[in-house]
Amino acid sequence: FTPHWIVKYLVENSLGRLWMLNNPNSKVIEQMEYYIKPVEEETDFLNVSSPEELKLCDPAVGSGHMLTYAYDLLYAIYLDANYDPVDIPELILTKNLYGIEIDERAAELAAFALSMKAIKGNPLDESNNRRRFFRNPIKPNICRLEKVIIDEEALAEYIEFAGRDLFTQDVIKTLSEFEEADNFGSLIQPTLKNPEQLLAKLEAKDAQVDLFLKDTHESILNILNQAKYLSPIYHAVTANPPYLGNNGMNPRLHKWIGENFSSGKSDMYAAFMLRSLCLVKKSGYASLVTMQSWMFTQRYTKFREHLLTASHIECQAHLGNMVMGIAFGTSATVF
Repeated sequence: FTPHWIVKYLVENSLGRLWMLNNPNSKVIEQMEYYIKPVEEETDFLNVSSPEELKLCDPAVGSGHMLTYAYDLLYAIYLDANYDPVDIPELILTKNLYGIEIDERAAELAAFALSMKAIKGNPLDESNNRRRFFRNPIKPNICRLEKVIIDEEALAEYIEFAGRDLFTQDVIKTLSEFEEADNFGSLIQPTLKNPEQLLAKLEAKDAQVDLFLKDTHESILNILNQAKYLSPIYHAVTANPPYLGNNGMNPRLHKWIGENFSSGKSDMYAAFMLRSLCLVKKSGYASLVTMQSWMFTQRYTKFREHLLTASHIECQAHLGNMVMGIAFGTSATVF
């Protein structure tokens, strides 16, 4: 469980910070209780011309606590930019918020929580909001990662149908990277960059796919859609990542994390910290609440070197025991 003030601290000092850097006179600052103004003037930040450009992801979304507060902040940002309140809920759910999860029930809860936010919409006109939503339901951008295994012969037949030129080595490799997606989750780093382009081309072939290729077609689209969520397209990533020491990992996960996140292999939360940096655009923000062990202990020496070479700490709240109902210290850090 993440206390609401920590959620606000993380979201306000990542997504909110980015809005304020681009709009220094914005009145949104009056609604951000835990926002920390930069000590010095910042010049190297992501340019954002409208709220519709902002993308925030929670790669371990759980029941959606981070995203539901981000919804509230985004609503204020849209109002600040003079958008019609009628249009704001759909814009937030379709353009701004993304969640990734391996647990089906958690993913459904996160989608439901965001849908409830959209139904409420403008507090001054809730009845009309409900009618509009149910006439035109909006599906939140919540991706449940699931393992997909494609038979080699079936893939070869599909490639002949779709065109060999579309299936580069990067594509072929990516199609095999989701065979344990239910185990590795958001830590997967797809080889294929910009999967949206191939996804659009293959979706355009829907009507041409015969019955024998349909399952393979759907499996490939599923993989490419998951790869899209795992691409570095976000302005901010906010998470309370899972904690799991290497002694508690299953053998495949333990080996895989060691190969792909060697400096963060001591605990899954450390691997998620490194992965979060790779999900954001250059000059984006990764804000996470984690155990404090990465800050001090000797086994995290290489991890700290890696982390502070790839990023710098924008702000941090170092918290004591039991703040999150757990008997060890935590830190809420914006990188």
